[in-house]
Amino acid sequence: MTDAEFQKAINEIQQGDKTALHKIYDAYGDKIYRLFLGKVRNHQDAEDLTSEFFLKLWECASLYRAGQGHKCWLSTIARNMAVDYIRKQSREMPVEDAETVNSEPLTEHQTAEDTVLSNMQASAILSQLSEDEQDIVRMHISAELTFREIAVILKKPLGTVAWKYRNAIGKLQKLAKEGRLT
Repeated sequence: MTDAEFQKAINEIQQGDKTALHKIYDAYGDKIYRLFLGKVRNHQDAEDLTSEFFLKLWECASLYRAGQGHKCWLSTIARNMAVDYIRKQSREMPVEDAETVNSEPLTEHQTAEDTVLSNMQASAILSQLSEDEQDIVRMHISAELTFREIAVILKKPLGTVAWKYRNAIGKLQKLAKEGRLT
């Protein structure tokens, strides 16, 4: 979806057109889901957050400013929602429960979904990186954001984002050669 198509859809949403929201969902639903899954590492929570994300998009469509890059705007909303969710969960969840949430076995329904499995494998691999590196790699690969867009979202210099990405990929390559990737 181009910036112009996104702007048109946002304008239609502001007029109450639900089909425009559906167009944005079709274009970005999977990417937003993958961003959430990478952060919360739980299939059901990622689905719930994705649903909440599009409800929030419906409510805050008037806040979008054309020319600022719609993918950056969407990713910033998703990242902030994930961080808020994780903070809320860490305040509400006893420590012993926090250790078992991410180790829940997959249900039969989930095992039939190759994308869920590949996302979980990717999360396990990315867990070898720092949180900052994980965010940058996910945004660049899953959300298909440019380094410039990631720099805006994370409020970091462009060179730092590119450097951290190259270092993260280098770490993963080294771990793969050593056979230490889980």
